[in-house]
Amino acid sequence: MYGLPDRLRPLSAAEEQVMLAVWACREPATRRDIDEKLRSKGWAPATVLNFLYRLEEKGWVKSGKQGNHNIYAATVTQRAYGVWSMRQRLDTLFGGDLAAAVRALVSESGCGQSELEQAMKVLEEKHLEAEEYDLYDPYG
Repeated sequence: MYGLPDRLRPLSAAEEQVMLAVWACREPATRRDIDEKLRSKGWAPATVLNFLYRLEEKGWVKSGKQGNHNIYAATVTQRAYGVWSMRQRLDTLFGGDLAAAVRALVSESGCGQSELEQAMKVLEEKHLEAEEYDLYDPYG
């Protein structure tokens, strides 16, 4: 998968919710910690445990023991997953055309002026980084 280890298998929507809960916990997290983050879902502890087993089989979490508790830690950062997810959506929905995706997002998302200014600042910083790199002469 783009930007993620090839050993990982795709997440279902429910597995993604469990991963978001794992990322929201201080690691290593117990099943109870993860349950707490998923309280609004109304899932039984056995359901969460089943998802954690599946996520471990898919390579998204690793488990261990701490006393008599199983503990869990993500094998991938939330940021890496977020970048991969956005890239996948960009490629699928916009044919990889970042400008078209930004146009659609800005015109349809209801972004406020402050959000647009923050986004412009990020883009300007990225643009300046590229210029600095272009001007760098390793032999000069």
